[in-house]
Amino acid sequence: MSTRPRNSDDLPPSELLDRKIRGLQKRKLAVEAGSGGTLAATVFLLLIGVEAFVDWRLELPWALRLIWFLTGLGIVLHLLNERVVIPFLDRIDTDRAALLVEKHFPVFNSRLISALQLTRPGALHGAEAAGLVSALVRQTEQEAEKVDFNSIVRTNSLRRRVCWLLGIIAVAGVCFGLGGNVSTALLQRAFLSTSVEVPRKTRVSDFSGDLVVGRGDPVVITATATGVVPAEGSVEIEYDSGLDRAFTMERTTGADTYTRRLESVQESFDYLVRLNDGRSRPARVEVVPRPSVAGLEARQVFPAYTGLEDRRRTAADLALLAGSRLQLAVTANKQITNGWLQLHGATNRVPLQLGANPTELRGTIDIIATNLIGFSVHMADVHGLESRDEAVYRVDVLPDRVPEARITYPLRREELATRTARVMIAFEATDDFAIAEANLRYRINDGDTNTIPLDLPSGDRRFMKNRYNWDLTEITPPLTEDASVHYWLEIVDNNNVTGPGRVSTDLNVVRIVSEEEKRNDLMNRVGDSLGSIGDAATDQESLNQRLGELIRRRTEESIGSSPR
Repeated sequence: MSTRPRNSDDLPPSELLDRKIRGLQKRKLAVEAGSGGTLAATVFLLLIGVEAFVDWRLELPWALRLIWFLTGLGIVLHLLNERVVIPFLDRIDTDRAALLVEKHFPVFNSRLISALQLTRPGALHGAEAAGLVSALVRQTEQEAEKVDFNSIVRTNSLRRRVCWLLGIIAVAGVCFGLGGNVSTALLQRAFLSTSVEVPRKTRVSDFSGDLVVGRGDPVVITATATGVVPAEGSVEIEYDSGLDRAFTMERTTGADTYTRRLESVQESFDYLVRLNDGRSRPARVEVVPRPSVAGLEARQVFPAYTGLEDRRRTAADLALLAGSRLQLAVTANKQITNGWLQLHGATNRVPLQLGANPTELRGTIDIIATNLIGFSVHMADVHGLESRDEAVYRVDVLPDRVPEARITYPLRREELATRTARVMIAFEATDDFAIAEANLRYRINDGDTNTIPLDLPSGDRRFMKNRYNWDLTEITPPLTEDASVHYWLEIVDNNNVTGPGRVSTDLNVVRIVSEEEKRNDLMNRVGDSLGSIGDAATDQESLNQRLGELIRRRTEESIGSSPR
């Protein structure tokens, strides 16, 4: 309203019109604010009630209750702002109220707003205009007395909302009274209490919860009841494929624990345990494939003494030289966090190292000479699931063969020699890789064993053929007659990993005799040789005679059978 000072030509405003306009403004503001506040209160009570009911059914976690509460509070504040605060700040002024009246009561025909505006300070100029305005105001007041400005503002919506609010309050009061302690607890939880649980006759105090199992494995779901303990429980399952199932949970004899075993689970599912009126939170069983070997590459690293290069091997052909190392590259069917090799025939494990790719693992097995018969690959994935029914890869351990050796000369196992003689010893030796040592070992009578190292040929030492001219005069203390020198050859290979391999020839003997005994021995040998030659000549003559007789007989038979 204008605050300009009045002059002598201004007319005083109409008290009647002013009173009725102000009454309309107050009523309109009161109805709008009451309607908005009632709607906000109704929505708030509904949200609290629905939350309490849902919480009673599902036992909402605190975080979800917080979200619900804040969402409801936001809705209520929005309604109060739109239906109460904004209408109050933008409440209707005198001119808009007058136009609203003229819209509903056409009889005024613009006289109401004119009467209000022309009686404001400074609106008139001259006595003649004041007379016309005065007449206009009187006519307007006469029409205003006939109508009720407040009837323009209808309260139907307000009354309906008040009825809804009172009805909801009544229902909430009845439910709260019937619920007793349950209602109190639910109301406290609705206002975000963290120390109050949903009241139940039976509570599921402990259950299996979220699980991760291997595909095809059994799943055991367990739950424990407190309070009223029912005879049995149930578990409701919703598979990812959309199939819903419910199974009975049997109570363990003498305990408050309930169990259900599901065999050979093939797909993931969500489940819920119900014990009497108690229920668990929703949980999930994630079914994943167990880790397994998708690929295996093997490489044999030979011992250095063999001089052989590394060789790639297949899993079906693991015949390996003892002392080798088997390098394995394993590819898994999924991401792995841990892996090891279980050696069979031996009790130890060999860890596998993860590569840059979490599906690749590497490890090395030392091929021991005894006990090892195979290995299997074990792995664990990110869920802690370990592989099962692992294939056993057979390993055949090939030992490094010991050398072979024999004395080729002298031919006789026992020889006679004088103290100053030289004994010629010839021998042959072979090994699958290389000969490292050749030693002449001997002892006099039952004395200590002595060793004479023998020279080795250069080049390939897998086979050697050598001889040694043994000077008996070099033996200390000097030999005496009737002494017996027992000797043999010892061959050692170059196996410095599982060996070395050693072999000794048969025992030979050199008996020390006098020169006369040696000459007699030589004469006997000559006689034996001549006797052998005579026997050979006799045999040859006999053969010649038999051959002549055979030829003569065949000739006679041939002549007798020819035609005359």
